[in-house]
Amino acid sequence: MTTLTPTAAAPTRRAPVPPLLAGLVLAELRRLVRNPMFAIGTLGFPIMFFALFGLPAVHQTTESGANAGQYILVSFGTYSLLSVAMFSFGAAVATERMGGWLRLLRASPLPAPLYLAAKIIAALLFSALSLSLLSLFAHLAGGVTFPAGTGLLTGLKLLLGMIPLIALGLCIGFLASPASASVLANILSVIVSFGSGLFVPLDQLPKFMQALAPFLPSYHLAQLGWNAVSGQARGDAVHWVWLAGYTLVFGLVAAWAYRRDEARGQ
Repeated sequence: MTTLTPTAAAPTRRAPVPPLLAGLVLAELRRLVRNPMFAIGTLGFPIMFFALFGLPAVHQTTESGANAGQYILVSFGTYSLLSVAMFSFGAAVATERMGGWLRLLRASPLPAPLYLAAKIIAALLFSALSLSLLSLFAHLAGGVTFPAGTGLLTGLKLLLGMIPLIALGLCIGFLASPASASVLANILSVIVSFGSGLFVPLDQLPKFMQALAPFLPSYHLAQLGWNAVSGQARGDAVHWVWLAGYTLVFGLVAAWAYRRDEARGQ
């Protein structure tokens, strides 16, 4: 009589994280590029708005004597980042959540943080492309130029400062349905852009909007870009603190909404 001895189960092998993350980022970029409405809205609209409202004033000077074209370019660049955050994370995540894609991912060995990290990296890369195209158009059509160091610093500040906007987009994606997420993203992006002084200078807005602006994340993001252009970075610390606070609040709300959907099995 032979005795059967249990054999140890083979250890589960996971794919290395860097190649897996790179594959997810590439897939996310392909999804963004293949969505014509998203590409037109995030790449085309900022250029169109700059052409309509920015070009006539690029050769003017501000009250401090600075080049107005650089400030206008930062304003519409901030709007482009806001659009990417709202639609890449708002409408897209809501669609993936209600369509069952997130439920499938939860059943797979793929860690949820890796999925979110891939989306954040893809959004930052797409945002960098949007800023580059907008800057190229501003240079060719309006002669707006930056010194190399100033342009690079401004772009890095804007990309890093858009993290709370991404967190806000995640809140929309996990809390709203696909249809309402698109509408909410549109409404928020327009209201927040006007309220932050991106389309119209703050001193030309009603008093209540001027009082509301310092409480909007896009206002602090734009201030970082404007300070980089003017070379006045002394007040940056305040804006970074505000943006960090928004990241924490929106991140906690998004995490709560994600766990709520996970408990519901959506």
